[in-house]
Amino acid sequence: MLKLVLSLGLLVCLMTPAYASKIAIVIDDIGNNKNDLKAALLPGNISFAVLPYTPYARAFALRGHHQKKQILLHMPMEAVENNRPGPGVVTADMNNAQIKLQLVDALDSIPYVTGVNNHMGSKLTQLHMPMQAVMETLASRKLFFIDSRTSEFSVAEQMAGEFGVRTSHRHVFLDNQVDEPYLQQQFEQLLSIAKRQGQAIGIGHPYPETLSFLQKQLPQLQEQGIELVFVSELTTVANRNGYLLPVTSAK
Repeated sequence: MLKLVLSLGLLVCLMTPAYASKIAIVIDDIGNNKNDLKAALLPGNISFAVLPYTPYARAFALRGHHQKKQILLHMPMEAVENNRPGPGVVTADMNNAQIKLQLVDALDSIPYVTGVNNHMGSKLTQLHMPMQAVMETLASRKLFFIDSRTSEFSVAEQMAGEFGVRTSHRHVFLDNQVDEPYLQQQFEQLLSIAKRQGQAIGIGHPYPETLSFLQKQLPQLQEQGIELVFVSELTTVANRNGYLLPVTSAK
């Protein structure tokens, strides 16, 4: 009997893939186009960041949840250069109460939201007081924050640490260009960072070229020893200097 138990245990170990690294992929800017709904069919644990008040935001969130995907609010935030962030934008001239109300309204407009990342926000994420209001709101709802890192001077992770909000940041933008050589280059950079650091986060968009590229690449990750996980799994609680501290589980 003991030999049978040991043999079964060994079989389970052999059948379980040994992952050396983890990546998460967030598809941003979901909600403006009906074709965005097709993105939910991407294989594996993809996270989707949905723009509030867009025509297909709610429909996508419902479909994505049905497909067992992770849903984030892609919160519009003021940029250094105003590039029309879209409805619901949080701006630096708002007071804390206004920011919180704007964020709560956006969160309530999309079902199944588990976390937030910033849409644009190169100005707002540099400012302590607005980001404090954001993190206070997320802490009260036990939501995580992914810094899209649209500014190298972002204080988002530091402020998340002040309020115990689980956080991480984007390592690679996958599709600033959408030709296949560029997509391949950026994807390989994402995998390289993950292999060096143990994990990495990539951000892409629901462009047909990006979706087609990922449809081909994602099934090949397992044989490379890389696990595709929801972005929440790569979040941690940062200390007050923005350094990430390990947590037992962030799923």
